[in-house]
Amino acid sequence: MFTKKIVMAFLIISLTAGAAAASQRPAAEDGAPQTPPVTVPAVDDALLAALLTTAYSNNPQIAAAAQKRAAAEAQIAQAQSKMGPRASAGMAALWQRDGISTNVDILGRSMNVPILGSHTYAAAVGLTQVIYAGGSLTANKQAAQLARDAVEAQERRTRQVVENAVCRAYYALRCAQAKELVAAEAVELSKSHMAQAEKLFKAGVVAKNDVLRSKVAVASAELDLIRAQNGSAVALTALRRAVGTDLPDGLAETCPLDKIFPTAKEMTPLVLSGDAVQTAFAEREELKVYALLSGQAEKLARAAQGQLLPQILGAVGYVAADDKFFPSEHSEPVAAVGLYWNFYDSGEMHAKTTEAKAKAKELLFMLDDMKNTIRMEVTQAELNLKSAESRLVVATRQSNEAREDYRIAARRYAESVGTNLDTLDARLALTNSLTELATAMYDIKSAEADLRYAIGE
Repeated sequence: MFTKKIVMAFLIISLTAGAAAASQRPAAEDGAPQTPPVTVPAVDDALLAALLTTAYSNNPQIAAAAQKRAAAEAQIAQAQSKMGPRASAGMAALWQRDGISTNVDILGRSMNVPILGSHTYAAAVGLTQVIYAGGSLTANKQAAQLARDAVEAQERRTRQVVENAVCRAYYALRCAQAKELVAAEAVELSKSHMAQAEKLFKAGVVAKNDVLRSKVAVASAELDLIRAQNGSAVALTALRRAVGTDLPDGLAETCPLDKIFPTAKEMTPLVLSGDAVQTAFAEREELKVYALLSGQAEKLARAAQGQLLPQILGAVGYVAADDKFFPSEHSEPVAAVGLYWNFYDSGEMHAKTTEAKAKAKELLFMLDDMKNTIRMEVTQAELNLKSAESRLVVATRQSNEAREDYRIAARRYAESVGTNLDTLDARLALTNSLTELATAMYDIKSAEADLRYAIGE
């Protein structure tokens, strides 16, 4: 029986030690809860809203963030599983030169009777449970939960990044298309003036030089139109990348030029409630991430400290031992309570504790630096918006004056009162003013998107 007890004890200790070893593996430094609801930011363009909805389902960055959150959820499950019971099974074998025997008195004679042969086999199945682990398991779970919250905050910021990219790409496309319309109008105006110059030349009113300069102006306007068309195509490609999939039909279609610019006067400026910087401090997900990760690092430090304390484990099971490979005799239920104390590990846990505490402090300093960055981003976005709004006012007035100037110059030239150069200059000034108007108008929209992004909306 001595050998059977040795084998049984070996199996129980093996099961218990296995549970102890499992308790020593810290949870991964990631963690995550359910998919947060997706809301489309308030935009005054139905097509843009549809593009944002499409981006939420197709943009690779959003898809990757969702997978990271799923991985973080799994890390919490792993940390939780280390706090529950574990079922395990094992086998052991003992080989001796001679078997185990005892002396028995039979009919007055002492005889040596074998109890176990030279080969002894044992099998065990049981449950092990960590009773006390110095608080390390609880701390690891809390660290995983904090990491999960940080991953969720990162996911929300990723959606905001994509929203801003889609908005900017969309407004860039509309601006490029407006410039294309301006360039197309410039070609038509140039051709109309060239026809007028040719008519006056045939009548002997102007010199050949007027016709040649008019043709040069047409060629220059056509080159500008080609560049503008290429700009629209590039902007369309950039928008597709931001959305993450093919774009709906209709994006390449544009309104007539006279339907675009009147809306500039009717644009409602973005009005924020409260101080933009303070709003950003409360809403920016990056600040939440740094705070959560700092808390996670503190919990990991606590977990490392706990692993230096004694670990108490319990085990219950069923053990069988025999001289057969599949033992069926000498079986009985067993129970055990074990103490596992990793009181010296050459300084590993102390080093992990120091590392985690330093990481926590580092993240707090990074949080302060991020506040400075956010303050700069918000201020810059506000200045860009004010600048674009001021430019829009000036560009609107300038374009109205330039169109009237061109009308007068073209009429004077047709009446042989004005010069060819005056007409060409007036046309160029009109084109430049309309281009600036388009730029200012969509710079406002982009600046508004940037300001919402900067404050964390």
